[in-house]
Amino acid sequence: MASESIELMILGALMDRPMSAYEMDKEMDIRNVRRWIRISPPSVYRNLIRLYEEGCADGKVVKEGEMPEKTIYSITEKGKERLHELMHRTAAQPARVDYGFLPVTANLCWIGEVEGRELIAELIESHRATAERVEGMIPDYDRLEARATMDLCARTYRLVADWLEEYEREFYDGGKKAAAD
Repeated sequence: MASESIELMILGALMDRPMSAYEMDKEMDIRNVRRWIRISPPSVYRNLIRLYEEGCADGKVVKEGEMPEKTIYSITEKGKERLHELMHRTAAQPARVDYGFLPVTANLCWIGEVEGRELIAELIESHRATAERVEGMIPDYDRLEARATMDLCARTYRLVADWLEEYEREFYDGGKKAAAD
C-alpha cells in the first residue's frame, strides 16, 4: 500500500491537470516533492496505476505522431473525494519530526569530548551548508508551494544547526557529560 503522502501528492497533481505517468514523475521534481517524501519514479508509476484501478483516476490512451502510445490520467470524482479524505486524515495526525542524527547526540556520552565536538561540528556544518544550498534553490521554483516548502526546509536546517550549537555548549560546558570521562 502506498503511503498516504504519495497518494495525496499524485491526486493533487491530477487536480492541477491531466498527465501521463512520465509527466507525473517530472511534476514530483517540479514541486520538489522528493525533498520531503520518498517517492521513486517506479513508485509514481505503480501508485498512479493503482489509483486508476481503484477508480480514483481515469486513463485515456493517446498517440502523438511517431511517439509511442501513452496513457493520460485525470482525476475522477472518487479521486477528488479520496484527496479530501486524505487531506483531512493527514492534517489530523499528530505532528512528528524525524532527525537521523539523534542517535549520535544520544550516545555522545560514550566517546571522548574531542571526537564528540568533531561530530557535532560536522553535523552543524552539514545542516548550515544544506540550508544555504536549499535557500539558493528557492528562486528556481515557480510554484508557491515548492518555494514555501524549500523555505521551511532551509529554516529547519538552520534551526537544527543552532540547536546543535546550544546542545554542545550544554553537554560539554554545562557539566552534563558523565560516562566517557
